[in-house]
Amino acid sequence: MDEGSAWRVHAALRYRGTGVRDTLLLRFVARSGEPVDATAEFLPTTGGGAVLVVSRAPGPWTEEDASSLLDRSQDLVLSIRLKPTVTIRYVNAASAVVTGYSADELRSDPGRLMDAIHPDDRAMVGAAARDARRLEAPLIFRFRHRSGEWRWLEVSATPTLGESGQVVAIDGIARDVTVRHRLEEQFRLLAERSPEMIYRVRLVPDCGTDYVSPACEAVTGHPPEEFYADPWLLLRHVHPDDRPIVEGSIELAQDFCNRPLRFRLVHPDASLHWIEQVNVPVYDEAGRVVAIEGVCRDVTERQEVEATLQGMNRRMNLLARLTRHDILNQLTVLLGSLELAGTAENSTELAWFLSRSREAAWAIQRLTEFTRDYQEIGMGVPDWVSLTALVRRAADSFAGGGVAIEAPDEGWEIRADPLIEQVFYNLIENALRHGGKVGRVRFSVEAQQEGGAVIVCEDDGEGVPVNEKEQIFERGHGRNTGLGLYLSREILATTGMTITESGRPGVGARFEIRVPPDTCRVHRAPGQEGLLPRNG
Repeated sequence: MDEGSAWRVHAALRYRGTGVRDTLLLRFVARSGEPVDATAEFLPTTGGGAVLVVSRAPGPWTEEDASSLLDRSQDLVLSIRLKPTVTIRYVNAASAVVTGYSADELRSDPGRLMDAIHPDDRAMVGAAARDARRLEAPLIFRFRHRSGEWRWLEVSATPTLGESGQVVAIDGIARDVTVRHRLEEQFRLLAERSPEMIYRVRLVPDCGTDYVSPACEAVTGHPPEEFYADPWLLLRHVHPDDRPIVEGSIELAQDFCNRPLRFRLVHPDASLHWIEQVNVPVYDEAGRVVAIEGVCRDVTERQEVEATLQGMNRRMNLLARLTRHDILNQLTVLLGSLELAGTAENSTELAWFLSRSREAAWAIQRLTEFTRDYQEIGMGVPDWVSLTALVRRAADSFAGGGVAIEAPDEGWEIRADPLIEQVFYNLIENALRHGGKVGRVRFSVEAQQEGGAVIVCEDDGEGVPVNEKEQIFERGHGRNTGLGLYLSREILATTGMTITESGRPGVGARFEIRVPPDTCRVHRAPGQEGLLPRNG
């Protein structure tokens, strides 16, 4: 090597730290005396020396190098002149693999290329050959391989324009994307057949829906074309109370990645549905979130089942605790009375102790029956039932009692626990048992502007004292078992309904059952579309 190269090697050995790797530019002198440039990878060793891996420096890039590279390419590289006649100016050796035809065969008969394009795609390819704007994006079309198999080709081409602006030549690269296309087709079929909504929303450079599966209509009530027109359609119909957390999951997509998110969605028919969504952010090379891919599913039934199970578990724990306490109290009374009955000195004392024992036994029986009834709450699946039919069936038990029981107008339906009929029975019984001289019990429905309805039960009896309006719903309150209204409130709560008393003492009782929007509806008979039942 020359002196300069020797000095660079010496400096590397002396001044570079142990373990520091580098690349040196060296010049050697051949036997003929001609200089030869080379590169050496400097690899220090633990003994203080180094290993030099020397390779000859590459020479300037030549046309032969370019031709060799194109011939070794697995992609089909071609240049076609379109005017004045179609001529293949260049085609590399990959044509034999991609099309089945050798380069010489294609050059001798350029028509082979157009003839092998699928008839349904031929017009698209021909239009691209005439309009340079159509070549701005890759063309994907079907091509019959020499073997007879249809394959998918992706062509990226650059047009050459003539003086009048027409395409006179095309230079391009074609690659076989059959495997990729089949995988994409399998994914598309899977997505279209899935009951879950699959989507991709693009955020950069502009916002738009790249894909949404047909299941979006079943999940959200909106067809795919509405999502393509408005990429934020889903967010716009999220319940206002849930919108902040959904917006946060988009703004902080990386924090919510693969975490299920549940929220309420308002369907076009104003019904509320529980949606479970899982988002995955898509990043670019700079680490920016450029898109969001995700899955949505309707979990309304599962949400209701979970809520029902949680409510049942909470109620059963409360029931077990309270009932155990009450039964133990009554057993104490029973056992004490029986013990004292054995020490009674006369029949009067014995009769009193036995009477107390019977009362305690009856109380235990009522508590056991209450436990049975309470346990059945929430066991059935809520279903839509006619409000008018419910009231009429409950009223049948009081037929002949001399009291007029009025059912609400036809049309209203509520989605409730199968035990809902017991609620209306309890309301009628409560009016007759505690209302004094009652001549009428009237049920009606009042639609609410914000959605939902109020079921009203009012009578013309004595009413409820002001200080007892809330106490009457407590367990054990009242002159009888004290369980009827308590059970009614629990039954209504299984589907989100509430009950209160708002009547005036001396005028009559008025019970109001508030029904959420998603738990009531108006069933319209044919020819009665748009008509609502009268409010009372």
